[in-house]
Amino acid sequence: MLKKLTLISLIPSVVFAQEECKCKEDNKDKEKPQEFSLSLGYVQTTGNSETNTINLKSDYKYKFDSKRIYFNLNGIYGTSKGEKTAEEISGNLRLEKRYLPYFVFWDINYYRNPFQSYEHSVKTGPGLGIYLYESKKAKLSLAYYLYYVYNKLNAPSPFSNTDEEKYYLHNIEERFKIKFTKNLKLKQKLIYKLTSRKMQDYFVYFESSLINALTKHLALEIDYVATYQNIPIEADIKRLDTKFSTLIQYSF
Repeated sequence: MLKKLTLISLIPSVVFAQEECKCKEDNKDKEKPQEFSLSLGYVQTTGNSETNTINLKSDYKYKFDSKRIYFNLNGIYGTSKGEKTAEEISGNLRLEKRYLPYFVFWDINYYRNPFQSYEHSVKTGPGLGIYLYESKKAKLSLAYYLYYVYNKLNAPSPFSNTDEEKYYLHNIEERFKIKFTKNLKLKQKLIYKLTSRKMQDYFVYFESSLINALTKHLALEIDYVATYQNIPIEADIKRLDTKFSTLIQYSF
């Protein structure tokens, strides 16, 4: 299964051809202190929730000297024949301080997906990372962070035999970003998560986004997300969930 995820993480070879934006931008290479984007689109999912539905994404970043604040909130909701067929909410707040090439941070994370038996999942903890490569066109970073996790489930956990869980989660995260042209960029994130519940109890998360700017504020975004859990909460829950999305992004 991990071999499949490795193949998935290959950088897409398709490049969109388009004319460069003709609008004038003063100080175009200077980064803004605040960045906010909102994406809305159609998504097709396979796995524990097979449906066609709506996907909403929001990302916020604030920069001040060596300090950073990152916040993202994503949601999926769908119905079929009057019944709910998909529901997922995920959000993460990261407070970061840089000592280049190193950075330290603290995360607060929330997750909800009743189709995977997670009514509520709250995670928080510190982390340490390093930029392995950084330029105007590309960035590559590696980070380790430790979460304390509280889960409220809609089914008894095979680890605690109750509908509540508390444990520690070790995370190893790789992030990659590259700008092919002025208007075309690729972002990828791969996270390996090892829990303290049991040996060989782990998760793998992969996300890839190809963003093609159409105007100064509008862009076409193509996302692929794969989530793998080695030991699901219930026996009838599939180990691998995938999500392919096409969204329109608006940047403020």
